[in-house]
Amino acid sequence: MQNFISTLWERFGLNAYIRGDYEKAERWFRKLEQREPDAISVLRNLGVILLAKGDAEGAEAYLLREEKLYGKSFHRHAGLADIAYARGKRKEAERRYALALQEPECQPGGKAEASRALLEKRLAICASEAAFTRSRESMKIFREAEELSREKKYEEAVLKFKEAAALDETNWPALNNAGSICLNQLGKNREAQEFFEKAFEISKNIQVARNLDLVMRKNSKETQ
Repeated sequence: MQNFISTLWERFGLNAYIRGDYEKAERWFRKLEQREPDAISVLRNLGVILLAKGDAEGAEAYLLREEKLYGKSFHRHAGLADIAYARGKRKEAERRYALALQEPECQPGGKAEASRALLEKRLAICASEAAFTRSRESMKIFREAEELSREKKYEEAVLKFKEAAALDETNWPALNNAGSICLNQLGKNREAQEFFEKAFEISKNIQVARNLDLVMRKNSKETQ
């Protein structure tokens, strides 16, 4: 019964994360954490959720704990690389991306092969001080766009998200957020699809996949 409940809570948390409801996702995994504090699914998903919420330091603590308990792996290297990237730790991000790319899962034919192109682009950005500086500006503009969205200045937010994406070609969340605003607040479904398609080209993230599928079905109905 306990395993069933844990599985159910994990599913609820993942579904909330896919919908972009990070607060609810965190609540479900916090409940699960009380039952299974050292479970990989708890440590990894709380790390991912906290990073999505902008708490890179909190995310790092969970993934470092996972690595300490379970050892090195592609997912841990990639996750910690993304956190170092978000925190502005260029050399650490570069080291971790390089390690992730060396793991068997990331090799041609491996389970994580689809992630390789993004990791290679991030590695190249980390190797260039100028490119990494632009990525910091991209993150700053991204936060400004989020604030505009919270203020319901949706058109301005979309322009800011586009600006952030232009400064860092790996900033798929900026494109995904612009698409979400076009879809949910502005009713610009065609533009939303373009944003989601561009984001999905960069990252095969499950959230982007869901958003792209949703908008494609809506646009298909409109043309029938």
